[in-house]
Amino acid sequence: MTIKTLLVATGVALMTFGCSESKQAVTVGSEQRGQDVAGGAGTAGALNATDEPDFSKYKTYSWASQVQDEQNNTYFLNDLVFKTMLRDAVAHEMASKGYTYQPGTGDLVVNFRVFEQPTELKTTDNLGQGYWGTTEPYSYNSQRQGEVKLDKGSILVQMIDRQKGEEIWQGYASGLTDGNVFNKDKDRIYQAVGAIFSKYNHRADKL
Repeated sequence: MTIKTLLVATGVALMTFGCSESKQAVTVGSEQRGQDVAGGAGTAGALNATDEPDFSKYKTYSWASQVQDEQNNTYFLNDLVFKTMLRDAVAHEMASKGYTYQPGTGDLVVNFRVFEQPTELKTTDNLGQGYWGTTEPYSYNSQRQGEVKLDKGSILVQMIDRQKGEEIWQGYASGLTDGNVFNKDKDRIYQAVGAIFSKYNHRADKL
């Protein structure tokens, strides 16, 4: 199942940032534990292993170990400046959803990375060695209930229930390229991350 097929199933529209011919459409989508891609029951999707979690209990978040590691730029095109830009963009969106950053003990563990080339996510192993640290229990859960295919130039954001050690939500944007090169323009990245979080329909506060 391709990401475009997933988005057709969920009725998610294509989003285009910029008008230059060298900038292709940016496709966004998300998956939530306990819900299939069509919003009903019985369809195979990446996060459908258990019932829908109680999102109202999540108030705080922490970064995954590789996000905190200032020397690790493996998953960000070997560019620490780019990694910092992305982390700031994700932090901005988490704050806008009412979440408070709580180092090491947050209700949610947030991880993210980019993919320069087309990628298939079938197990957590496909995310890359070291993406989850050995002390993070979710790193040992290599089973997924389906697969996701991302186009070139993708950002993937994932949220983990720290207490249960389960992935509860992930969002992604694909097509962030200028020709064959990942487009690192700050405005474009912030718009893409904002579009990802527009699919996250929960808040930590009562707004």
